[in-house]
Amino acid sequence: MRHAESLATERRKHLDQVHSHDHHLGLDMRDVDVPLTPEGRDNARLTGLRLNQWETFDVLYVSPYRRTLETAEEVLSGLKRRPLLVREERLREKEWGIFEGLTKRGIREKYPEEDERRKRVGKYFFRPAGGESYADVNLRVHSFIGTLVREHPRQRVLVITHQVVVLSFRKLLERLEEEDIIALDRQDEARPASLLVYELGQRDGLKDALVRRHWNLVLHGREAAPARALTGGPDGR
Repeated sequence: MRHAESLATERRKHLDQVHSHDHHLGLDMRDVDVPLTPEGRDNARLTGLRLNQWETFDVLYVSPYRRTLETAEEVLSGLKRRPLLVREERLREKEWGIFEGLTKRGIREKYPEEDERRKRVGKYFFRPAGGESYADVNLRVHSFIGTLVREHPRQRVLVITHQVVVLSFRKLLERLEEEDIIALDRQDEARPASLLVYELGQRDGLKDALVRRHWNLVLHGREAAPARALTGGPDGR
């Protein structure tokens, strides 16, 4: 699950809509400390309530960022059976380094040489000064998946994390390529409070492989999927 709408998500959306010339998001806090919006809290709580239509979870892993912890808090408030909660640093958001808190315009105008280097290297492998690339994030997510395999065989696990980390799960579990991930990032990114769901099934000749059942599944608001949609084919939305 990607965290619900945060103050930074709301701010970026607003600045894009008004074609702002601002260089900064205008949030006087670290990225790790960005909270949810009131709407985000409501959506996370409703998602938790509707997750009761599923089988119960054995454990909930969450990134230590404030917006993910608040999402977990609201989801847990809606669940009838609370799973064990584990904070996991390997699930933290991609570190943006010198780009943290900047708008797209701010990056272009404050760091033009870095912006040109990003265009040359490509978004996937580009690492901003003091930050991480998508490939860097994959390394820690790969390590975390190893932990899940060792410690939670055949258990139901809920993970609450961030956009880039959600894409990393898809990259590793579905063996996607660089261009696939960048296409998702640009055209079909993980929406706030949406679910990426895998179940054990058959894939590539393996009987107990993790098979994607849903992508960007929303359980809150008017678009909420009915209970009958909680299982389905590998292209389920």
